[in-house]
Amino acid sequence: MYNFKRLEDLTFTDDFMFSQVMKDKEICKEVVETILGIKVGRIEFLTSQYEIEIDPEAKTIAMDVYLRDEKKIINVEMQTGHRLELPKRSRYYQAASDIDNTPPSGLYSEMRDNYVIFICTFDPFLQGKAFYKFENICLNKDKPLRLNDGTYKIFLNTAAEDLTLLDPELKLFYDYIRRGTADSTLTEKINSSITELKEDRETRRKYMTYTTRIAEAKSEAREEGRKEGIKYGISIGRNEGISIGLSQGAHQKAVETAKNLLSIGLSQKQIASVTGLSPEEIEKL
Repeated sequence: MYNFKRLEDLTFTDDFMFSQVMKDKEICKEVVETILGIKVGRIEFLTSQYEIEIDPEAKTIAMDVYLRDEKKIINVEMQTGHRLELPKRSRYYQAASDIDNTPPSGLYSEMRDNYVIFICTFDPFLQGKAFYKFENICLNKDKPLRLNDGTYKIFLNTAAEDLTLLDPELKLFYDYIRRGTADSTLTEKINSSITELKEDRETRRKYMTYTTRIAEAKSEAREEGRKEGIKYGISIGRNEGISIGLSQGAHQKAVETAKNLLSIGLSQKQIASVTGLSPEEIEKL
């Protein structure tokens, strides 16, 4: 029913391959250092698809790549579909990871610097810039007054035409994202890792499990929508109720499913194939 790429056709920008490659501490560290232009210390914790549940009643998040060193928390996300909610998503991710890393007896002064990095294959702010970095600053000053709260939000626009202001190593990383050209030590390591992963039996098994779960989620979402529609239809009458209920109930369920899938980072195209919603409806969500 569902068309997934073959493992052999996956690239660094595909969610599964990105998370698998970035599990390598050396590669992950070099990618982050290339993007941020600062050194990463000894990595204490590194994982992919890291889930944080602040409270049973609060929204749970799953981060593509999540790591900590002695002084920093860093979340790296690969983003291939344009989504208007990225700025607020970055805000929530930082808040959740701060809570996750601050024990009840912890001091505010001991909180680690917090970085959220979105590697985008599009321009998230439509300003033509290749690199966007945000900090909290005071606006009613002649000169920017930094809050110095240790939070940073980074957005890479790898589709930018003008890369002249980028560091040479970062520019080569952009070229790799755009065209797959491995012209640096880092991108050669990424390429080698991808080749090894595609030849690894365990990775193939993981990818089969990954695609199966997505397919099951799609099927369950559609079935739930169908059931909700029938229930709604029956409640308003047997004659026209079922057809109306299928339409309204299924649409509402599709909206709820789309919200959940957006929260775990699926692309708009994937969500549209699962829910049947139009790109415009998904963009509004």
